[in-house]
Amino acid sequence: MEQICTAAEEAARRLLLSRVSLKQVSDLSVTVEALGDKPLLLSVDVAIELLSGNQDVEDLVDKATDAAFSAAEAKARELDLCADTLA
Repeated sequence: MEQICTAAEEAARRLLLSRVSLKQVSDLSVTVEALGDKPLLLSVDVAIELLSGNQDVEDLVDKATDAAFSAAEAKARELDLCADTLA
């Protein structure tokens, strides 16, 4: 679970910092929580505050959250933890 959470958090931070300069960021928080075992429930909370600029922060947060979930799913597949539901 730790590897999945770490992958999700890193993906969200990477996306955010690829879109805005660190100098523009006044506050950045990415929290990833895993609950349960089977099924694993993942909670991702992304918050960012910029010093200035007119960038759409809500869109940025949405994209970072999507990146986190995609990274978590990819890590779960890499660790062979996903059940194949297409059979």
